[in-house]
Amino acid sequence: MVLSRVFALLRLLADKKRGMTLSEISSQTSVPKSSLSATLKALDEQGLLVRDGWHYSLGPEAYALASLIMAGSTLSQMAHHMLVEAMEECGETVLLATLDRDDTYSVYVDIVETPNPVRYSVPIGTRRPLYPSAAGRVLLAYQSPEKIRAYLDRAKLERFTEHTVIDKNEIERTLAGVRENGLSMSSGEFSADSSGFAAPVFNHSGDVIAALTIALPTSRAVAKREQLIEQIRRSAANLSRVVGHTGRGAAG
Repeated sequence: MVLSRVFALLRLLADKKRGMTLSEISSQTSVPKSSLSATLKALDEQGLLVRDGWHYSLGPEAYALASLIMAGSTLSQMAHHMLVEAMEECGETVLLATLDRDDTYSVYVDIVETPNPVRYSVPIGTRRPLYPSAAGRVLLAYQSPEKIRAYLDRAKLERFTEHTVIDKNEIERTLAGVRENGLSMSSGEFSADSSGFAAPVFNHSGDVIAALTIALPTSRAVAKREQLIEQIRRSAANLSRVVGHTGRGAAG
């Protein structure tokens, strides 16, 4: 029983609430039915799958294992190795941000800094207002229209640099663009010499639970723009998949 085949089967069936037949699994995985039968039988015996007539679905041991993993892991723990990989690939600081309890600020819950001596650097726990930062706009953009308007009505919209946008209508247009493109970019809006590229992290329900961000000096952001856009989209999609997103719902 090849491990890669087992993981592929479990992931496939995790998205099929009513289960799948042997023929359907064979078609989806391109594995011959003769080879699949033994694998499915072994997983059934271990409780990782259950068979109901002709259909196979996840079994109690699969759910128990998932519960144990989730109970012992925080988002930052699950994401950390992916931040490291993204940093190594793009050569810039990578950050994971979530909303604070009041839905007013973004908070960096994990950071992997580039070894480049000239870099974006802030400590874990740093808070940023939502409207002028790449990560903050991702976290704000996917809120309901009512929550967005309530935030803009209560937030103190101040200029941090000459490029900070404080007009509410313009901010709302920017947020609509973030939702449409699945990408948020900032350049010199909170800190004059830094830029950010951020993308949403979705959970199994299609809700945004975090923003993954690449941050760097603006002088390098211009030259690496297309590379960083591709990187942040790919890394955020991979992290979404890790936390259970299947490509449906708000992200789809």
